[in-house]
This record gives sequence, structure tokens and C-alpha cells, in this order.
Amino acid sequence: MGLEAECAVRIGRKSSQARVLLEGETLVIRVDPRLELPFERMRNVAVEGDELVLRADDHDIRLGLGARLAELWAKLIKEPKGLFEKLELGLPSRVAVVDVTDGLFVAGLRERTAAVVEGRVPEGAPIIFFGAETRDALRKVPLLRARMAQDGVMWIIRPKGSRAISEGDVFDTLRTSGLVDTKVVALSKTHTAHKCVIPVELRGQAIPRPPIVSLPPPPPGSPAPKKGGGNAKSTPPTRSASKAPKSVPPKNDRKRR
Repeated sequence: MGLEAECAVRIGRKSSQARVLLEGETLVIRVDPRLELPFERMRNVAVEGDELVLRADDHDIRLGLGARLAELWAKLIKEPKGLFEKLELGLPSRVAVVDVTDGLFVAGLRERTAAVVEGRVPEGAPIIFFGAETRDALRKVPLLRARMAQDGVMWIIRPKGSRAISEGDVFDTLRTSGLVDTKVVALSKTHTAHKCVIPVELRGQAIPRPPIVSLPPPPPGSPAPKKGGGNAKSTPPTRSASKAPKSVPPKNDRKRR
């Protein structure tokens, strides 16, 4: 999920305590309003004592991270990893690609990895890149999970800031598919990639399915449910023999008595 810290933040003359994150190649400062600062727009990145000091988008920013973290974050901002390094790919990697529409990215995979299979996932695939442009596309995740190696990785690529699919949609799908999200990488200016793996305790097991919830039986003496739904007309109850009206003898018979 990137690096995250709670620290003293000073932006210009305004000071506060806030949570800050390094996500991909962006510094996120959760103040009001929230700031998202791409590395490419940062200048004069330096460490002064316990603070990371930088200037970005006309903001003079100081983050009280402590000396060790400040040095680490400054290095990551000045020397960001290349995309394929962040995706943990090397020449020996074997990759399956499904529904990824970024042609330049796929071309880069072909150049930097041993083998790329497109449009299908071989049994036991160690690395899968799956493009999901809408939440409905996430229905494929359980099928892809069944084809990946137990210690493999599935990267789910989704558009940023899209109403058709959100980060929450991805997380919901992972929970029901026996996967967990361990890392997020900014694949491009328009797309984000979630690194998903099978938890150790679930490896070698079938995909967990949600429990089936059944309704409890009705209490004794309750009427049986009507057939045909709520629009069915109810018929009046028939009278039992014990409650039938008593017969009245003819008038002639009563006179004789």
C-alpha cells in the first residue's frame, strides 16, 4: 500500500498533525483540503534535521517524519523506481495478460520478460495482469484466481477516478475470491494496478464461498404461506360441520307436539 506515517505537517504558515503517504510516485497529505503532489512537480527536496522539506505547486512543505524516514522518503522522491521494478518483473518472469488495453505497456512486457501469453491464462500462471474497466468485469477474478499459481500474483488494473469501478469494488471482489491486496502501483496517469495474492492460510484450498443463510421454520400453528405471492385472492373459510346451523322442523310438526 506504499509508505504511510502520522506526523507534524507545515504547509506555508499553517501547521497541523496529519497522515501522509507515498503512493506510487505521488505524495498524499491528508489535510483539508487533501493534497496530492506527483513527484514530477516537486522541487528542492531535502532533509533538515528531522524534517523532509520540499516545494511543490507553490507550496512550501515540511514533514516531521524523523531523520531516518525523512532520508528514506527523500531518496524515493529523488530516485523513484522504474515501473517494471515496482511491478517486481524481471527477464525470467512469465506473464499472462487478460483484457489489458494499454498497448505500450504490453509491448514493454514483451521486451522485459521471458514470455507473455495474451487473452488466456495457462494453468499455474505465476503472474497475471488483468484489466478491469468496469465493476462487472471483476466477475472474472475468481476464474483467473483458479488458474494462477498458489504463490503467484494477480495485478488488477483499473482506471483512476472512474465511476464505473472503484477501489472499494476491487476490495469487495478480493474478499469473496480468496485474495488480498498487498500493494498499489501507479501504472500510468490514468490507471492503477493492485497487487493481489492468495493468503498463505488459503493456499491449496478451494475459493471460499459465502455461507447460505436459510430462514427459520415458522412457529407451530402459524398459517402456511400463500401460493402465488401477495396478489393471490384469499378464499373465505368453509364452515365446519360442528358449526353448521341446526335444522328447524316444519311448522306442522311443531303444532302436533
